[in-house]
Amino acid sequence: MNITSRKLAASFVAVGLVAAGVLGTATAASAARQPDFYLLDAGDGHLLADGQVLAWEDQVISSPGPTIPDLDIPFPGTADATGATLFISPVGQETTMANWSATGDSALVAGTHDIQSPNLTLSGFTKGNWAGVKAGGTYSLGFAWTKNNGLNLADAGVRYTEIVVQPGGAGNWTFADQPGEVTPPVDCTVTPLPAECPAPPVGSGDIALEATTIAAADGALSLSVPAGAKATFGAPTLVNHLSTSTATLPEFSVSDERIVTRPGWSLTSTVADFASGSNTFGAENLSIVPTLKTDSNGAALAGAHAGSKTTGAGFASADAGKGIGLTTFSADLKLVAPVSAPAGTYTSKMTLTLVSK
Repeated sequence: MNITSRKLAASFVAVGLVAAGVLGTATAASAARQPDFYLLDAGDGHLLADGQVLAWEDQVISSPGPTIPDLDIPFPGTADATGATLFISPVGQETTMANWSATGDSALVAGTHDIQSPNLTLSGFTKGNWAGVKAGGTYSLGFAWTKNNGLNLADAGVRYTEIVVQPGGAGNWTFADQPGEVTPPVDCTVTPLPAECPAPPVGSGDIALEATTIAAADGALSLSVPAGAKATFGAPTLVNHLSTSTATLPEFSVSDERIVTRPGWSLTSTVADFASGSNTFGAENLSIVPTLKTDSNGAALAGAHAGSKTTGAGFASADAGKGIGLTTFSADLKLVAPVSAPAGTYTSKMTLTLVSK
């Protein structure tokens, strides 16, 4: 392959409640993305051949050009870059640091924001799930400029290429075809202006803008339960000799339009005793597991809890500044009738109460 015949395209990073009756390949290297850099042998600096199979421990270094003198040319960073790191990631996750499979140490050139000759030897990636990478698969191999003590990517982003690690655990790998020479960017600051550059402006003028606004205002906090809402339990079965049945609570919503004050809210439930004629048993025999049907908007669900007749059990709540907008809830219900309850169809009622914090 003539490496001078192709160009490198650099890329960077972007209620009513009714109870039921109680009864007794990996991608081929030839199809992979071309790299943002050249891969050279770290021993003598020669360009690694396309399709060459490398061992896990083979010393590999990256360069912006295909020759030994190119190793003296750094990869330019941006002013916000304070560090550098090496990474191996799943394909498509190159700019999501939390999803990187393994990382290795690197550094900026002293006194600059640039990275020079990053070492991409796979055995040097000692942090993260390097063993999973060595087991085989298709990954992206590259380096990144970082900021905020290495917690975030700098504006310079990442450079990478796809690699294929052969299965079997030895860690042998191949890489995407080497690129060609870099095509220099068009300089739009020279005279005469190159044809590829946009035409310069021929004049400018200012237009004043003025708008009058009014202060934002709070809306209302409200609870919406569908009329005639009802949860009917399914056919009961005996579990550990006790009548057991389940149901799903109909969906209902909390709407908080208090966009200015945002004090938060609390949603609780009480459950009346279950009754069938003169036979009754307590609400504590009902298990309630609150669930969300829409985005919580920052609201927090209560955990699984027993029904309560006299003390409102927490269903969901929103701290100050959260729970704004419409949040829709449901719940998974499980009723285990006590051993003393005669067979029959029992009814009860859940009362939902919404209060502002």
